[in-house]
Amino acid sequence: MKERIHAAYKGEIYGVSFFSCFAKNYADKSHSQLWEALIHVEVLTAKLLESYLDKHAIEYDKHDTNMQQKGIKDAEIWVSLPWDQLVQTLTNWVEPYEYKYRLWAEEAKEDTQAFNLIADHETAIFQCWKAEMIGKSGVPVLLRFIKQYSTA
Repeated sequence: MKERIHAAYKGEIYGVSFFSCFAKNYADKSHSQLWEALIHVEVLTAKLLESYLDKHAIEYDKHDTNMQQKGIKDAEIWVSLPWDQLVQTLTNWVEPYEYKYRLWAEEAKEDTQAFNLIADHETAIFQCWKAEMIGKSGVPVLLRFIKQYSTA
């Protein structure tokens, strides 16, 4: 289970780079608030997971260059997509992770708060993209997550 927390942490490092690439390079700048909120969710989740990694004496790299480069490389594949196509692509891409992390939370016998955080973060991102698919802003979903976990 500890390996799962570490894998999720590495995923946050990836996510920060992934969404930062969109924030910097996506042609339609009207979505900048969305990218910034997504980055905030990833940064906050990573920061909160560090306490669990510390508790279990698991070494981690806040600046994991492999995960950063992977995030950028993957984002570059989609950064030129038109908005509707990008939203559909990212919704489909996030969905299996949301399911996987929710299962992790259900299976967890210890560190349940960490696993709920991991699952809640992915659910917020998934719900964000689902809102964007129907023409609504996904930012409020992300801001609710940020508010909930910033005071946790």
